[in-house]
Amino acid sequence: MTLKRRSRNSRRWGFAVLALVSVVGCRTGTLPDPNDPADGPLSPEILARRLRATSDVLLNRVAKREISSRQYRELLALEADRLVKASSLDTVDPSTAWQYADVMRTARHWSEAERILKVAVRWATESKNEDRRVNDTLRLAQAQAQQSKVGEAIATARTAFDTAPESSAPILPATLYEIVPPAIGKGQDVELGRLLEDAARIHSRTEVDPKSEAGSAFLAARPHHLFRAYRSAAELYSRAGREDLAQAAMRQASGIGLPGRTPGMPPGIDGRGGLGAPGTVRI
Repeated sequence: MTLKRRSRNSRRWGFAVLALVSVVGCRTGTLPDPNDPADGPLSPEILARRLRATSDVLLNRVAKREISSRQYRELLALEADRLVKASSLDTVDPSTAWQYADVMRTARHWSEAERILKVAVRWATESKNEDRRVNDTLRLAQAQAQQSKVGEAIATARTAFDTAPESSAPILPATLYEIVPPAIGKGQDVELGRLLEDAARIHSRTEVDPKSEAGSAFLAARPHHLFRAYRSAAELYSRAGREDLAQAAMRQASGIGLPGRTPGMPPGIDGRGGLGAPGTVRI
């Protein structure tokens, strides 16, 4: 039975790889060949379009249970890696650098993503594009955290914390789900806990349009993100031996009313009530 199951899974994985090849082949007939240097580097729009096409096909296979969510992420990273290797990013337009960086992040090329995101953040700051400055700064912090540059990641993230309430919506989700997890257990858990608490305070006063679909969704999810952030901060403090800070964070968590949930111990960063082993945090 085990051998048959493994054989079936292997066949599904093989079909998924073939699907990846087919989507790359069938959707690019009128687009430049990334392997032909005569066509020049691919534009960020074409890179994003090809990556979306691959994602759509793979998500359809996830829905049909032909591949798992983990295989979806790995195959999407494989296609992003192929696009990155086929594109020359030596001369990137600063105004579109963030789009190239998104492909780098999907491909898990964190060093290259960091380099390009620094260009994107500098352009956003100089052009006074606050939305891009905040988002690209947080993505830069993620790229640094993924390379174990925890101190740099914390400092970088904090540079986005000075934004106005109407621009601060991305701060807590990025901090909680993208920046903190890869940085846990690397000697700065107390600082990570403080980063989460500060991000939560910003999140609590973020201003959105409650009549818009996005604003309504934000307001509905806000208590859950705040609850999880304070609980995760408490776990980080406890992990570092700072029970005083952990208790204070838990008091903050317990004071947040969650629709449909009895007050108690919310799940931690790994979604199962704990942080997991150092460096192996799961979302």
